[in-house]
Amino acid sequence: MKNIIRILLITIVLGLIGTYYFITNANTDEYLAYIPNVDDGTISVFNTKNKEVQNTIKIGDEVSHGIAATNDGEKIYTGDLNEGKVFIYDTNSKKITNTIDTGKRIHGIDITPNSKYVLLASGDLEVNDKYNYIQIIDTKTDEIIKTIKTSSKSPAHIDFSKDSKIAYVANVMSNDVSIVDIEKGKVTHTIEVGIMPNETEPSPDGKYLYVANVQEGTLSVVDIKSKKEIDKIKVSAGTHGIAVTSDNKYIWTTNRYDKNIAVIDASTSEIIKKIDIKGEPNHVSISPDNKYAYVTDLETGKLNIIDVESFEIVKEVKLGKEPHEIDFIKL
Repeated sequence: MKNIIRILLITIVLGLIGTYYFITNANTDEYLAYIPNVDDGTISVFNTKNKEVQNTIKIGDEVSHGIAATNDGEKIYTGDLNEGKVFIYDTNSKKITNTIDTGKRIHGIDITPNSKYVLLASGDLEVNDKYNYIQIIDTKTDEIIKTIKTSSKSPAHIDFSKDSKIAYVANVMSNDVSIVDIEKGKVTHTIEVGIMPNETEPSPDGKYLYVANVQEGTLSVVDIKSKKEIDKIKVSAGTHGIAVTSDNKYIWTTNRYDKNIAVIDASTSEIIKKIDIKGEPNHVSISPDNKYAYVTDLETGKLNIIDVESFEIVKEVKLGKEPHEIDFIKL
């Protein structure tokens, strides 16, 4: 009997230890952030747990401003910006395993929430028909399944509805946003916004689309249902990047010319905080754990890590030359 009781106690203790480690590990989310450094043709691989760059991937002489990672973390899509090639980097073999020749400039690279499609935007800071294209890659076959010639000018960056059916594309040289039905492969609506819209971001509840207008220093608020601009918030000179917190409460923008980051109360459209940085804030992303805002600095080549509650810059990490967008993979 004593032996049976002893065995039962050992089993219970081991079970509790296993449960403890399972809970501990389940609650410890670790992500890698992939960040393209345009002017030196590299991608920085940043570990959000230890807040250090753990690897630098060399792609070519330059890379595109956008970057896209599949949800399973196995593939990274990057481009060479001006030569029209998309490179698919395998994170397991740590090699480029496929190349897609698009025939277009590759500025924005973004992936649908379900990882089914990667969309490419060909825009540049000039008016020329050769920059007016959106292309769709099927991630299963890694082939271009649709090339869309838009009536808008120079599509830049892309975001998506939660159901992955709709793409929102900012057109920097025609001051509007294209609404793209991805399955149909066509632009269904065009919405006028501010001057030089660079980036879009839908609110987590799917009601609004926020658009950063660089030359106006404003944030357009678009009602997604009516597909109309319903408000325009004056932010700061050079409003370029956007991120919205997952609780739908705050909008963060990077403002290049005034060299600051603005935090806006989404319910009142009031700026509650401006955070100055040493260089030129470029893109902003909120970490998956919602604790930090990550801001790439175009001028200094650094990543600024900002506590979302205290609004303090807790760390600056050196990346490469001209870091741009950020995409996360959960380990």
